[in-house]
Amino acid sequence: MTHIIRGDDHKINTFKQIQIYEAMKWKVPSFAHIPLIHTIDGKKLSKRDKASTLNDYSKIGIMPDALRNYLLRLGWSYKDKEIFTLDESIKHFNLKGIGKSPSKLDISRILSMNEHYIKNIDENKLFDQFIRYCQLFKSEIKTDKKDKIKRSLTFLKNKAKTLEDIFNNGQYIIADEINFDQEDIKLIDDKAKKVILEFSKKFGKVDKLSKETLEPIVNEIIKSHETNFKGVGQPLRIALTGSKFGPGIYDIIISLGKTEVIKRLESKTFK
Repeated sequence: MTHIIRGDDHKINTFKQIQIYEAMKWKVPSFAHIPLIHTIDGKKLSKRDKASTLNDYSKIGIMPDALRNYLLRLGWSYKDKEIFTLDESIKHFNLKGIGKSPSKLDISRILSMNEHYIKNIDENKLFDQFIRYCQLFKSEIKTDKKDKIKRSLTFLKNKAKTLEDIFNNGQYIIADEINFDQEDIKLIDDKAKKVILEFSKKFGKVDKLSKETLEPIVNEIIKSHETNFKGVGQPLRIALTGSKFGPGIYDIIISLGKTEVIKRLESKTFK
């Protein structure tokens, strides 16, 4: 052991420990004492605080590299650089770059860092980490649904700051039964049901699913029902996902596949 790096609250122990090393005729390591990590309120971080352990962050879907990068930059700097790979972290880290004041653990900055990694990581690696996250903290995703999630990651990750966000965004794919928002389902009135019925009929004749094949259908229904895009997209989104919020309607339809879309649109709920 060459270095002992710890919080500055341990300074008082150092002289006694050095004496033990010298008495045992061991080589005395280099001691470094760095400022403590504080909460956002400026109090000393303790085990009683929420999200004070690595597992706490794993549970909400913070990725290992993002947390490593955040903790590296917590009280340490290298030029104006913010994002560090593991190799860059090892190469550039030194004690001289550590500040003299306590750092504040800021969950908003952790989420921002995590969002950057979600957006920029290779999607195959993101998918692997997501599946592992679900196995540990959510539930096992069925094989056929894993394929749909993988194909849909490009848009499921768009507004995601955590792996949990991706899980929530993809619930309409993952869940076996649609969980309708009770307020949103009230928006499916007779007019909305007619929109759903007409789309279902026209959609059944489509062979290849793409924005190019779906957009003309939506435009026809907008014209025939004298409405706007929301007047078509919202009922379809509710029927297919259970909520008026979510990914773009074309992305939803393509990700579910023709068979599942028809099954959901022909539900008794919309008759």
